[in-house]
Amino acid sequence: MTRIRRHFDRELILLFVLSAFVLAPLTSPGYFFDAHDADHSVFFLVEFDKAIRDGALWPRWGPDHALGYGYPLWLLYAPLAYYVAEGFHLLGLGFTAAVKGAWALGLLFGGWGMFLLLRRWFGRGPAGRAAALVGGLLYVYAPYHLLNITVRAAFAEFSALAWFPWVLLAFDRTVSPGDADRPWRAVALAALAYGGLLLTHPGTILLFTPLLLVWLLFAWLRRGLLEGWPWAELGRCALRVAAGGLLAVGLAAIFLLPMLLEQRYILQEQWVQGSYGYRGHFVYLSQLLDPFWGYGFSDDLTGPNDGLSFQLGIVGVVLALTAAVVGLRRGRPQRGVTGFFLAATLASLAMMLPLAQPLWDAVGPAALIQFPWRLLGIASLGLAILGGAAVASLLWPVADAPNTTVVHNTQAPGATILALTAVLASLAFTLPQYTDIEPIDESALSIIRFETTYPEMIGRTVFTEEPFTDTPLVAQYLAGQPLEKVVTLAGDAEVSDIDVRGASVRAQVDAAGPATVLFRTYDFPGWRATIDGQRVPHRTQPPYGLIALDVPAGQHQVAIRHGTTPVRTAGALISALSLAAAAVLFFWPLRRARSGGTPSRR
Repeated sequence: MTRIRRHFDRELILLFVLSAFVLAPLTSPGYFFDAHDADHSVFFLVEFDKAIRDGALWPRWGPDHALGYGYPLWLLYAPLAYYVAEGFHLLGLGFTAAVKGAWALGLLFGGWGMFLLLRRWFGRGPAGRAAALVGGLLYVYAPYHLLNITVRAAFAEFSALAWFPWVLLAFDRTVSPGDADRPWRAVALAALAYGGLLLTHPGTILLFTPLLLVWLLFAWLRRGLLEGWPWAELGRCALRVAAGGLLAVGLAAIFLLPMLLEQRYILQEQWVQGSYGYRGHFVYLSQLLDPFWGYGFSDDLTGPNDGLSFQLGIVGVVLALTAAVVGLRRGRPQRGVTGFFLAATLASLAMMLPLAQPLWDAVGPAALIQFPWRLLGIASLGLAILGGAAVASLLWPVADAPNTTVVHNTQAPGATILALTAVLASLAFTLPQYTDIEPIDESALSIIRFETTYPEMIGRTVFTEEPFTDTPLVAQYLAGQPLEKVVTLAGDAEVSDIDVRGASVRAQVDAAGPATVLFRTYDFPGWRATIDGQRVPHRTQPPYGLIALDVPAGQHQVAIRHGTTPVRTAGALISALSLAAAAVLFFWPLRRARSGGTPSRR
């Protein structure tokens, strides 16, 4: 019971209760398919589920994209959030309900992480718990969080934001003297948290990793210069941080290695140019304070009249200013934390402004972020931390001063009022534009509807010699007919019994003589062709880069299956070894404690 109470204070329970106002809209029988990427959030899961059910336990291929030719979606798109949604689906929820369940879990997970992070930094006394409650709710109800749900429906990016406080919490344990008796267990937790982020959203990695590295350097220097740590201990601290980071990259190698080495087979220019180019998506200072809330797009490429909100939230801003005035005074708790995240928040805001464009131009990978306003995720993190710092600083002299007698199970009424204020200030932003859920929304036909409406979103590979806006499969999708994904390309042959699955296509071919069949599927590394179960070579057929297979005379079973490559195999092996290493680091202190060795905690 004591261990449970260490992790679930009454303030944490209150945080979960007050989060109900943002969770409630997710319990509606409808969805919000008018949100920007709402269709994606569901039909990606449809594709993911197809691959899982076809035995591709780590999906790479989306069989219905590119108007039925398929696309290596999960090579570029980190899949962890969809594993969570797939878990809900396998438990019996429909596709849309499963995604809503994952939205709700992400909200609670992020708020919980922020609560634990602030409670760690500001203590378990009344001031620290009050700071954790207010900061956690500021993070749950951050306008950018709610924008990502009700306006953008940016499922993977939203899920990545939930990892931010957990990564900071885990790495803080690797550099804290309070955890010196179980340092390698802290390394394992840091690797798992950062590895989870790496497997959730690549674009967010580019935003959060610089903040994490600068924070760790700041913490390391502070302990060396201000706290007088000996060089030997500083070296061990740096080793633990490096081990956690490297192990996290190893855990995510199953995704990162193929993404980095095989993305050259994909035409990526379409995802970083035009409306996805960062130059048209800078934010004006007035927009950060404008209470406007819209459901449109970032569509004003030269001014501040966009159709969606980039506001920071009035409660977070006021508390951040309070932290700047009160929290930086001598004697206030975690003054260094307050100063760092005040500077980090201001820097993230500055990088969203048009004046920062030369810096974006100078950093090539910045184009992959697409939208500078994605830095609102970093700003939301900073404002939540600063809000907690403001509460702790205001209550510290009263509740936790050294000369004050405190009963630690008391609460701070003022903090509860602030918490309610944070909720009420964002309550209007929690309501989506509800739509009914139609059968098409939870089927592959949703993908065809989307790509025929927005043909510029049809993905292509380097083997696609010319763009297209239609395929022979589209009419079959629209008519609800079986997909003829295998046809005769040359020779006298009849194709029958076509079986199209999530990661494979099979058919029977009766050939009067040597013939060639065409699989209406993009060729891409990982496809393996077989005839009667024996692997055979195939070739890429222009102009669209489809799979062609020569078949001898007679009756044969032909098939293609999307599987592994040497790069993917290496990534999977590295991830497996890294997971085993993390498990050893995590459980070894417990084993030593049970066997009478050094205790796992003081």
